[in-house]
Amino acid sequence: MALRGLLAALFFGGAPGAAALPRPRPQEPRRLAARAAEENPLPDPAPADLSSWADGPKAAEASELVAASIRSLVGDHNLTIAAFDRWADQTVSGHLLSGEGWETEHTRSLCSTFRDVGGGVGNFLDVGANIGTFTIPMADCLAHVQTAALEEGSTGRVIAVEGMPPTADHLVVGILANRLHNVDVYTYAVGGPHDPRRVTMSLNPVNKGGSAVKGNKPFTNMSDDELQDLFHPNKKSRQFAKKVEVKDFSVELTTGDRMLHGNPAMKAIMVAKVDIEGHEGHFLQGSQLLFSKFPPCFMTIELIPEWLERAGTPVQGILDLLESWGYKHVPTVEQLSQGTVESKTRTVEQRDMAKCLQRVRSYAAQR
Repeated sequence: MALRGLLAALFFGGAPGAAALPRPRPQEPRRLAARAAEENPLPDPAPADLSSWADGPKAAEASELVAASIRSLVGDHNLTIAAFDRWADQTVSGHLLSGEGWETEHTRSLCSTFRDVGGGVGNFLDVGANIGTFTIPMADCLAHVQTAALEEGSTGRVIAVEGMPPTADHLVVGILANRLHNVDVYTYAVGGPHDPRRVTMSLNPVNKGGSAVKGNKPFTNMSDDELQDLFHPNKKSRQFAKKVEVKDFSVELTTGDRMLHGNPAMKAIMVAKVDIEGHEGHFLQGSQLLFSKFPPCFMTIELIPEWLERAGTPVQGILDLLESWGYKHVPTVEQLSQGTVESKTRTVEQRDMAKCLQRVRSYAAQR
């Protein structure tokens, strides 16, 4: 089911370095941010104007948008996700279109955290939003979790970051299809203050959520023959399979601190999810002020040592930063070197939770 008609109804029918990450001293964040701005000035990014998608996707074809449904976490209604075709995206979209959902228990837990721990106050930061399997249910959750601490009619916001252009199309179309008005979408790659202003992102041909900045994962630099061997290991059936191709996109880059400078909602993040396929260390490098002054109270972050090493951000430096920013439950390098890929996504939380909650409530009430 293509979503072009649904969009029309909504709008017109009335409705690589090599060094470890530095461990900052407590007094350094503002000076570091100011120096970085001088050396490599990046523009303050603005949230995307979602109405510019009224006529359909910008990088994807309308026929590539397939409607999938998930159940609301807080109400008796369904939500729409603009999935890829199940063969183009065999992981997230494949599960959604099979009716299995995607990380439903995780999103349910995050929604409960806002309600039960945060009292319904605060915002959700989704770095690596993909097609919206966290952004959309969390925006719906925050829109329905009311609190006396906020003005009447005010709700928490989702700040969603997705740099891959075709994937961002799917994300925005899903947001519009659900008539969600509490999402800020940033169609940028995120990185460090010394990173280039544009990066190349490679679209994974069978797992769109596994797309990555070029160089961070092996598939992004493979030859045609190597790609066929990787994605079609059965050589006998390969002759009947569609040729695998990796599409590259040049994407503008920003930093977490530049987003903070332009969006006060970044000061009141209750929960963050950071999953950008090996570029997590670059994001943290570019978010020194954010995490020093306004750290999310809870953060789920993917930490896969091999990918982080390829990106020039060894995992030990990242763990040191998390410790320095007041997080507990930070894993060790040894723990991350074992187990499955899934086991290397970890949740950390602020040691002084009472202080963090008080700060989030204070900034949330100032909107």
